[in-house]
Amino acid sequence: MMGWFTRKNKQEDAIAKADRTINSGLTGLLMKGFLPKEHRDAINQSLDSAKQAQLPASGSLPLTATGKVLSVSDTGKLINFDPIVVLVLEVTETNGLTYQRTMETLVSKLQIPRTGDLVGLGQNPANPSELIYMGLLSV
Repeated sequence: MMGWFTRKNKQEDAIAKADRTINSGLTGLLMKGFLPKEHRDAINQSLDSAKQAQLPASGSLPLTATGKVLSVSDTGKLINFDPIVVLVLEVTETNGLTYQRTMETLVSKLQIPRTGDLVGLGQNPANPSELIYMGLLSV
């Protein structure tokens, strides 16, 4: 009955629901019929980014490295009014290995890192050689 008597979805359920709506069932078929493949790929890439952004917030991703911010530059892109920035980091892994890494990531507009800040990094479950931004660390 039009969803009136179903439980309210949590935010993590919203991404899964969007994924199902876009990629399966009648709406998925309509998306394939009306949207070019490039647009569908862009939508699915955005959904994957949203899934990865939720991992650090849920606490299910362990801290595997820290990064000292060497520089921050704005890309001009926004997702839900939060900026996507390019960070140049001096990464220190838990085993002591130190190297420089550049990453493009979504950050909270309330906690945009600045030069000299320390940020947490986690290992991407989908690609273990890739690091995920987990937010500012308090010193």
